[in-house]
Amino acid sequence: MPITSVSNNAKQSVQMSEVDKIKQVRKRTFSHWPHRSSFSSSQMIEAGFFSCNVGDRVICIYCNVICQQWTPNSDNPCEIHKILSPKCPYVIAILTRSQTSSILVINDHDRTDQSLASTSIDPFRCNAIVYTAACNGGYIEIPKRHASFATWPNENLPSVDDLVRAGFFYTGSKTIVTCFYCNGSLQNWSPNDNPMIEHARWFPHCAYVKQLCGSELYRKIQESKQIQQERVKANDANHQSGTSSGSSSYERLLIPDESTLSRLVAARLDLPISQSLLNRNFKLSIIKRCWEDQLRLKHEDFVSDCDLFMACKILQKQIEHIDGKKENIIVPSMAMAKIRERNQAETHGHEQPGSELSSTNSSVGSDVEITTSSSESIRNSVTSRFSDIMEEKQQDNKSRKTDNVDQRNRQ
Repeated sequence: MPITSVSNNAKQSVQMSEVDKIKQVRKRTFSHWPHRSSFSSSQMIEAGFFSCNVGDRVICIYCNVICQQWTPNSDNPCEIHKILSPKCPYVIAILTRSQTSSILVINDHDRTDQSLASTSIDPFRCNAIVYTAACNGGYIEIPKRHASFATWPNENLPSVDDLVRAGFFYTGSKTIVTCFYCNGSLQNWSPNDNPMIEHARWFPHCAYVKQLCGSELYRKIQESKQIQQERVKANDANHQSGTSSGSSSYERLLIPDESTLSRLVAARLDLPISQSLLNRNFKLSIIKRCWEDQLRLKHEDFVSDCDLFMACKILQKQIEHIDGKKENIIVPSMAMAKIRERNQAETHGHEQPGSELSSTNSSVGSDVEITTSSSESIRNSVTSRFSDIMEEKQQDNKSRKTDNVDQRNRQ
């Protein structure tokens, strides 16, 4: 039975470092960006946004901010992202942190040595999205991963040692195992499956398994996967042209009508990557829509499985967070104007009063307006205090006169 990936709803660490692999996927989403002449897509890429291929709509997959109707030569995507979503993992880790910290990945170099000595911790950097902290910290230590396999069915399945070394712990359900580092899950194992190779094949972004494989083996695994994908593309291209030769897997697909599009999409829904996305809780309608948009707009297949996965993720997030309401889509210029107005109002409010008297004096010749009730209150207070002072003076004068009369009588 072939291995399939499964979805995992466990919360992931927000400490991350995103570099080349996901950045290249993000760059490819901007291949049909409408603001080619005046608004560089590189600004959007640097700011962490993915294009939604709907006008100039973009989304951050980490904080779910969705923006469109950008103003060329005015809006600054990086600054807008930081202001609109200061707690976004990408903003914190990439835009506001000048240098990313070293990424430490625990790797078992000797299967018999299950200690976590400092010699087993090596600094590691990779060309994919990685996490600077494990997603499942409770299973970082090898003995704890080993203990999770207490109820693992041993018949016709890979050995527990191989699964543990590959970074997996047992979830306790069926044959589902999950990587302690990248949170990726696999199931439906056969006895001849190599957990480390399958881990790298299904989750090439995982920093732990990439280091575990070593650069040479990792490269061979990804090349083998790419060859399979190119064979599918070549078969589609040959079928489209009606010949067995002379077609290239990199040629643009000819899609003259919706009937041809439907046939091409149906063929791609049978691909392993499409089936695996179903197991990751993506609806069939989402996957189908992504294939339709890709072929209709760009007339070519997704460059990699990761591109399709990200397209599905982007579409799903739009559906969830827009929820049919246009007000959930941010227009940057309008949002920034509102923020400036609010900040000005708050600053203006802090500058108003100390004492009542100083407020009264400063109000003369200023732009600050005192309401009728406030000014009347101040006048009444001053008038009342003035009356008290005058009354005290009158009483003081009376007492002085009385004292003078008494003094003259005594004389």
